[in-house]
Amino acid sequence: MRYDKLPLLDQSSSSSFGMIAMKRYLPIVILIVLSVTMYWMYTGVPEGVRGGTSRVNRRTEMGSEVWDTMDGEGYQFKEEVDRALDPRYHQLNRLPSCGDLSTTGVKQDVINLMESVKKQFSDCITPIVNQWKGRAKEMNLEWVSKASICDKLPIFEDLKVIPFNNQHETKWAVLPKCKEENILVTLGVGHDTTAEELLNRTIPNTKFYGADPIIEPNRQMYSAFGKFFPFAIGKQPGFTKFRVLPNQSQKTRKYIYQDVTTIPFLYFLHDILKLQKIDFAWIDIEGGEFEFLDQIHHEVKFCQFNMEVHSRFAPAGAQVFHDFIFKVLEEQKYVFLQSMHTGGGVHRMFFLNVQDRECLAKYFNNY
Repeated sequence: MRYDKLPLLDQSSSSSFGMIAMKRYLPIVILIVLSVTMYWMYTGVPEGVRGGTSRVNRRTEMGSEVWDTMDGEGYQFKEEVDRALDPRYHQLNRLPSCGDLSTTGVKQDVINLMESVKKQFSDCITPIVNQWKGRAKEMNLEWVSKASICDKLPIFEDLKVIPFNNQHETKWAVLPKCKEENILVTLGVGHDTTAEELLNRTIPNTKFYGADPIIEPNRQMYSAFGKFFPFAIGKQPGFTKFRVLPNQSQKTRKYIYQDVTTIPFLYFLHDILKLQKIDFAWIDIEGGEFEFLDQIHHEVKFCQFNMEVHSRFAPAGAQVFHDFIFKVLEEQKYVFLQSMHTGGGVHRMFFLNVQDRECLAKYFNNY
């Protein structure tokens, strides 16, 4: 903003000076007052301003919640508490270096294990899935009750899949057998980073990248340990209607449909993040997953990923999921397990890459 110089006035014209200054700066003062008033209306007035007393450690009257200027009536942050590292953190931190995984061979015992895993899994799941060929709707509705039978295969115990619990669901992972930088990508933060924080205290040297179109409280939560991106992930760039969890829905967790900025899945991973291999991908984007499921087969390298499937909120996605599963079984790149309901027409799954040599060497070789 450009400010012009006021004309020089002598003492006899002091009243004129006051009038000129008032006319010039009064609109600015009014705008400032209005801005502050609107700001407090939307975010809540701090206790120290409201009552004339100072705020100590940004605590509210409740004594256990923290007031944050960008959260307003929404998410209330608890006072930060130092949490101890998981005992496995120090064990994993002493692992030998992975070296160049592109030239590291996969041990023969790992090859034999994966061949057995693929065969036993295929023998179990293929007859079940074939019942749904051409019946996409039924597949999505009946998935957990039938497909979860294969989760009980004894050979899956040899994969050593372990849980990382969020407040509302469980993520799954296999821990590395050697030490290098690890990458976790969260698509859909959903006001809950409990599992990411637990993994951060368990697996050393991990970088976190999270995307969600609802900025707060996701930005503040995720930025405590990773890099947050304020947009949705889809197949095409643009302005798309997504099912989202607003900041104001903390008690009811009621989702709404809202137009949000969307970034293409592959552009986000390859061009923005510059990633070629992703160790852990956690996908929970309320139906948006159907836009890029077909790209997971060949265009990205996931060593393992968790995904929530939302055919209830995107009925056309039932066919996409149907085709995706048949392609997974055909190519035998992934096995899937830990299928569980999270609501009618919604279920979660864990996928493990049993084909890529770098993933196998990192997560199953004995060093």
